Amino acid sequence: MPFSLPACETLMLTQRGSRLDVVLNRPESRNAINARMAAEFSDLLDWLAQTDAIRLVVLRGAGGHFCAGGDIKERRTMGETPPEDGGDPILARNARAGRGFLKFQNLPQTTIAAVEGSAFGGGLGYACMADITIVTKGARMGMPETRLGIAPAQIAPFVVKRVGLARARQLALTASRFGGQEAYDYGIAQYLCEDRDLDKTLEDVAAQVMACAPKASAATKEILLAVGTMPDDELATFAATRFAALSRGPEGREGQTAFAQKRAPNWVDAEEGEPQ
Repeated sequence: MPFSLPACETLMLTQRGSRLDVVLNRPESRNAINARMAAEFSDLLDWLAQTDAIRLVVLRGAGGHFCAGGDIKERRTMGETPPEDGGDPILARNARAGRGFLKFQNLPQTTIAAVEGSAFGGGLGYACMADITIVTKGARMGMPETRLGIAPAQIAPFVVKRVGLARARQLALTASRFGGQEAYDYGIAQYLCEDRDLDKTLEDVAAQVMACAPKASAATKEILLAVGTMPDDELATFAATRFAALSRGPEGREGQTAFAQKRAPNWVDAEEGEPQ
């Protein structure tokens, strides 16, 4: 069903059924994240967290680049302004960025990052936060913050989760740049392709995601993200609760019936009661 998407200036949003393509759209700065983009993306994530109309979110950048990280020019201007009595705007901005990253990680939708060109700082962070990341061999990635006299404060936890502490230390404390092959080898990306094959690879992976049951996918993501955040016995109960609800729900019944009948499942949207 058609629905109204949030209005954005720095993001291009394209709805394709229950898939939403989100394009970071500041190509003149290699899609560096400024305050407006961060605010618009945060509002979009709030909207996505509350809607069942979208089940797949694809994140990519305009102009052949994914995301060059934070807007250094804008941030430099803030750094030259002393903190006010009401608080430090740099601290507040960085904390908002961290909360925004958590929103993206915890979306109920499956997320795919299609990475090409530059992916530094926050761009690398988004590549590590997405459920599925596709990277081209020609991509250039890294954590340059320490060479800029700052720290990768908010992306560091996500990089550690993705590649492990030892590799994250090396990447952050050398600020070294690396390509798509290394990103794949490090575990940042699950798919590696030639630059010219990014669109095809993306569509192949998206088709696989869309063949899965939407509510089952959301519950599975919730269980996976809960690993390490609660005691094992609590996690076992949490997972069992989700499993039982799915098994008795329309998706579980349809999926298991389709398997027994040797046919493709016809997923049903719980709200609309129509095939999805």
